[in-house]
Amino acid sequence: MKARAVAIVAVLLVVFVAVWWVPFFAPLSRGAIVVLDVYSSALSGGNAAAAITPAPRVVEERLVLAGEDARITWWIPGAGDRHPAMLVVNGASSAGNDDPETRRISEALCRAGYLVMLPQLSFLTEARLERSAPARVDAAFAALLARGDADPDRAGAFGFSVGGGVLFAAAGVPGAALGRARYLGALGAFFDIRTYLASVVSGTQVRHGQAEAWTPDPEARLKLPVGAAQALSDTRDRDAVVAAIRASGGPLAADPPADLGAEARALWLALAATNYDTALARIDALPVSLRDTFAALSPRTRWAAVTASVFWLHDEADRFEPVSEAERASAAPHAGTTELHLTRLLSHAAALGPDAQAQGADFWVRELTGLLRFAFDVLRRAG
Repeated sequence: MKARAVAIVAVLLVVFVAVWWVPFFAPLSRGAIVVLDVYSSALSGGNAAAAITPAPRVVEERLVLAGEDARITWWIPGAGDRHPAMLVVNGASSAGNDDPETRRISEALCRAGYLVMLPQLSFLTEARLERSAPARVDAAFAALLARGDADPDRAGAFGFSVGGGVLFAAAGVPGAALGRARYLGALGAFFDIRTYLASVVSGTQVRHGQAEAWTPDPEARLKLPVGAAQALSDTRDRDAVVAAIRASGGPLAADPPADLGAEARALWLALAATNYDTALARIDALPVSLRDTFAALSPRTRWAAVTASVFWLHDEADRFEPVSEAERASAAPHAGTTELHLTRLLSHAAALGPDAQAQGADFWVRELTGLLRFAFDVLRRAG
């Protein structure tokens, strides 16, 4: 408790200095408000940032995004008529726009002065690997740019978990509205469905050329294979494979049922692999229909074409997306730049991990300072 109090006081001091020196330190001020808002509410249930910022206006509406009707939640700043704008893409949460962590960060960004758009996308709420997913994310960003109170020259996007990976994949598509983004960010995203899926089924990640044990969270162990099975073209086979995955919690028997079609049998064998190299080889040998879907959803496919600055935040001990995905992206060149920040404070896409709250003041000051610097870099780029 004492460590948390010291950390909050330290951040409050930063906010006080930053707010009073806004003409010189506007990005620092905004970043400090975001960090203060998120962590004061996560630690105490209150919101210290509310005392120094106007309350956002929250508006719900529905829009058609790339042919699909979607719920949209807007957070509109309480002051000003035209704002820097940010698209927020949720992770694979069945709660959708009601996910408390996503709402927490969306409000924090709005209190810092950003018009925030959060679309509820069915491929995320239902955990499907769907080839049209990048088009839906890009359509949301186009809708954000079209708002009269959004400044299109100061617009960007930030995605959580699987949503972050799809956001990056969408940004590399030729002619995408996301090509106009000043920056792209993510918390705990993936870079390549192939390596991500191989890590999940084998319990292994490859870092710096070396394989190391990695234990996926049971939710990830179930959801990612189910998402892959949802991409099967035959309805009967799709239902059979999904049912088998759900029944086991993820792992499959070595031999697929004899009545499955060739596409489903190939995917079953890939999902049943227990060795990383074997899993990756089987994924690479899948029928072209599945390979094309995985490629369309993988940032790696068009990474070189991404022109915006990329800011990637990743929990070092992430059990949903291995940190190797972030490191692989950071090492891959693209038309923009990539800044990777690893942290021990977060727990995947949540503001706090269970171990963080037991740490001392030095841990909190170090980690919060790192997050503040990361937020400053993102918001400085935002303009």
